Amino acid sequence: MTSDGIIQLKEDLEDNKKIIQVNFFDDLEQDDIRKTKWLLNKYTNLVDVIKNYEYSLQQLENGMTAYDLLSAEGSVAKRVSGQELTADVTANAVLLKDQRHLNYKFYQFITNNIKFAINNMRDKHEGLIATLLFLDGMKYLKAQQYLGKGYRKDIPPISATTFADKRRRVIVNIANSLKTNRTLDFVTIDYGRGRNKEGEIGLRMPEVN
Repeated sequence: MTSDGIIQLKEDLEDNKKIIQVNFFDDLEQDDIRKTKWLLNKYTNLVDVIKNYEYSLQQLENGMTAYDLLSAEGSVAKRVSGQELTADVTANAVLLKDQRHLNYKFYQFITNNIKFAINNMRDKHEGLIATLLFLDGMKYLKAQQYLGKGYRKDIPPISATTFADKRRRVIVNIANSLKTNRTLDFVTIDYGRGRNKEGEIGLRMPEVN
């Protein structure tokens, strides 16, 4: 890990400690905060995947032929399997198409729960902070300046210190919502061999029988 990465990690861990200090829910733990922050940082990426999939479906509706679809899916299947495809092109195409649709529905589930948690915040400052930082993907300093200059007439300006404190409360509220509706159950922290001591975070797809 580079020196910049180590500094960033230390700052993130310190931020997590401060978030835990303002935590007012008894059952929230450090890992819940880490999972929530990770999900929030991935939100815009998940939305991009959803939009790209929906665009592909629209292209099919606009006249993309079954042959075009199988050709596209078949080339992907070939890269995945590493083998030449013959009579199993259709089976591979259907398998990959179904898996992509499962991913699409799963990402919709995750992003909808994040939006629900943010849209139901009662504090206007906290709701706007969450929207700017996580739904819109705005940089921290830019969002802080936006709140500081009072661009919204219905929301009074706040200081940089108040912004930081309210952002931490935002994360606590979202973490509690995502823990309550079991969204955090699908976020894993892997401390296995070969991982760094802080563990690696990822999404675990639900099992479909």
